[in-house]
Amino acid sequence: MLRKRDSRWLSCAVLTVLIVCLAAGIASAQSDFYYLTYYSDALVPGVSGTVHIVNPGTALTKINANGRPLNGNLCADIYVLNNDEQVVECCGCILTPDSERTINIHTNLLGNPDNPRLVTNDGVIKTISATPDPGCDPTGDRGAVRPTPSLRLWATHIQTLPAGFAETEEEFETAPLSSNELLFLENQCSAIFTSGSGPGVCTCGFGD
Repeated sequence: MLRKRDSRWLSCAVLTVLIVCLAAGIASAQSDFYYLTYYSDALVPGVSGTVHIVNPGTALTKINANGRPLNGNLCADIYVLNNDEQVVECCGCILTPDSERTINIHTNLLGNPDNPRLVTNDGVIKTISATPDPGCDPTGDRGAVRPTPSLRLWATHIQTLPAGFAETEEEFETAPLSSNELLFLENQCSAIFTSGSGPGVCTCGFGD
């Protein structure tokens, strides 16, 4: 009898572990296309943080006879928010497989704000890894942004010291992306793009 009970307990324990691992895997997959970091001391003259984005090539499924990619492009749909939850700039940057983009926070992401008075010294950078349509449209005006794993992103941050500044670097954090959050970002960006005047559209730096 004890052996049967032990066997049942062991089976339940194994099943519980499998369920926990599966749930963790699903949660990881759901958050492998939504990335966040902060920017700091953005308005200090002469200093600026940098964003580095890499397409690791995991979306590549077809190559030609010469081994060149036939697909696998990803969009980095970028939304820059001030510390009052308002999108001040947004843009979509395409990355081919195995490529890298270097983006200056001060000049590329905050150099052309929709309203300069809304730019704050500190804020948030949100990026969605998405499938091109065939370009990169962060507004969702040509159809909803289609999140697709799995860009990789790093950012350098300017930290204020008692005398001068220091620069630190870390990888973007991932988070689950809700449909309401996606709609909020698309709508905020669409309002910038449809104004038609040009301010509020960030640029993609160099690379790729």
